[in-house]
Amino acid sequence: MADATDFILIEALQISCVIGIHPWERVVRQALTIDLEITTDIRRAAGSEAIGDTVDYVTASELSARIARDGRYQLIETLASDIAAAILALPGALAVTVTIRKPDAVARASNVAVRISRP
Repeated sequence: MADATDFILIEALQISCVIGIHPWERVVRQALTIDLEITTDIRRAAGSEAIGDTVDYVTASELSARIARDGRYQLIETLASDIAAAILALPGALAVTVTIRKPDAVARASNVAVRISRP
């Protein structure tokens, strides 16, 4: 099953959390947008139609949101790394790409983002 080229995509997951290095960022919640691209093999689930045979996207979404909300991170790089590790621990997840966007982080830019991929 190592030849899987199937993906579960979770796009524009909206999270509000404490994130940032500046003192004011440590006391306010800011908006983040998270995208997940989870590499998996859906053949078994496609045949069985059993949620246990695939990566549950609700679980992946809730896990990512909980990590962001509870973590009080300084860097989105660290948050992305922790989310990737958690997703890879889910049954059926073979690899993951995590993109985190932080709107309003830089004046005159619509977003600042970090994207990481982990096998």
